[in-house]
Amino acid sequence: MSAMLRRRLATALLALATGACAVGPNYKQPPEPVPEHWRDSTISTQDSSYANLVWWQVLGDSTLQELIRIALRDNRDVRVALARVNEARAQLGIQRLEFLPQIDASGAGGKVSVHDSLLGLRQGTYQFWSVGASVSWEIDLWGRLRRLNESAKASLLATEYGRRGVIITVVGDVAQAYLELRDLDQQTSIALSTVETRRQSLDLARSRFEGGLTSELDVRQGEAELAASEGRVASIRMQAAMKEQELNVLLGRMPGTVPRGATLMHQTFPAKVPAGLPSTLLQRRPDVREAEEELRSANAMIGAAIAARFPTISLTGAGGTRSDMVDNLFKTGTGFWNLFGNVLLPILNAGRSGKQVALERARTEAALAHYDQVVLGAFREVEDGLVALQQLQIQVDAAVRQVAAARRAVSLAADRYHGGVDSYTTLLDAQRIQADAELGESSLQRQERVAVVQLYRALGGGWDPVTDTLAVPHPQH
Repeated sequence: MSAMLRRRLATALLALATGACAVGPNYKQPPEPVPEHWRDSTISTQDSSYANLVWWQVLGDSTLQELIRIALRDNRDVRVALARVNEARAQLGIQRLEFLPQIDASGAGGKVSVHDSLLGLRQGTYQFWSVGASVSWEIDLWGRLRRLNESAKASLLATEYGRRGVIITVVGDVAQAYLELRDLDQQTSIALSTVETRRQSLDLARSRFEGGLTSELDVRQGEAELAASEGRVASIRMQAAMKEQELNVLLGRMPGTVPRGATLMHQTFPAKVPAGLPSTLLQRRPDVREAEEELRSANAMIGAAIAARFPTISLTGAGGTRSDMVDNLFKTGTGFWNLFGNVLLPILNAGRSGKQVALERARTEAALAHYDQVVLGAFREVEDGLVALQQLQIQVDAAVRQVAAARRAVSLAADRYHGGVDSYTTLLDAQRIQADAELGESSLQRQERVAVVQLYRALGGGWDPVTDTLAVPHPQH
């Protein structure tokens, strides 16, 4: 075969491979019913979303911001997610190399001792030496390699969106744990104040008992309430210590004390949190984008499985030099070469190729159902967050009024007990109601702030879909 003929053949095969269509279904984004507006119609027409803000503009506590920066650097889940991205990127690189010819070099040498003249050789010892190279290239006529490459690329994007989802989750988890810790700190202060109040009322009961104005029952009731209040302080402190260790795990560090910034009441968030248009939610949520890329990857594998049922065409060539003397390896007349095409056609494989196609179709159906489930879950989380925030704001307002009333009731009960008008039990009950109301208000204040963080996360906040980056600002000094 002349050199010109070989070049023409290679050019024709290359054109055939690149111009052929890939078999199997092309990916089409599944239609999703998107609601026209959120449940609260007052925010349905707002295009701007709270999720468009970066996390350091939402979480204003500088101490919390520093904790989040530590978590984004050292959190183990973030590291695992990044490693999976690198794994998928390497896998895509390997798959792309399948488009290129595979070139192998080989060499051999040795001695053969012949003792049997029936082989047609003279008896004795012979040397042989050879150096060569081989080239093999699969012609992607049916698009099998292209479908595999498409699947690998989609898998890489899915892992990248998964990494972003992990980052958003870590930011939200750190913020939530920090707010819960500040709530426990505030509850500790309330419980300590309650202990002091119980101690003062007990001293009053003892002085009145010693003066013969009341019975011993008041003293014993006061002692019981004081002991219960002291036990509550220990319980809250235990919860705070455990919450600190939960935060340390999120930060990727060993147990220790977690620094505090602003108090719970000074963790400010806007009273109104715009959700933005529902149609933009699917573009902002990394988990939705991840599920879609997984669906795209599974869909491409159907084409790869279908292509495997058709003949596999490849070109194989080899060349080199062979001699019985090392010094003669590269002399004229020792070279050899060959070029031939291979066609592998599966004829009888007990239906494996057909079953493989069915397997990939089933996996694609599962991926589609998973995508639908993620979309439904995304809209549900936003709706739940909007309702929770709205109702918690009402509860917080009621709790503030309850605390004010309870404090006034304690003041009145103390005056009436001191004046001998009411019993000590009435004072104890009023103090108990005040302590419970103050602890309840602190809990609701924390729930309201956590609800803002959860809604921010549900809206896909924390990364910019326009620039497609996750920026982490440097701390301001």
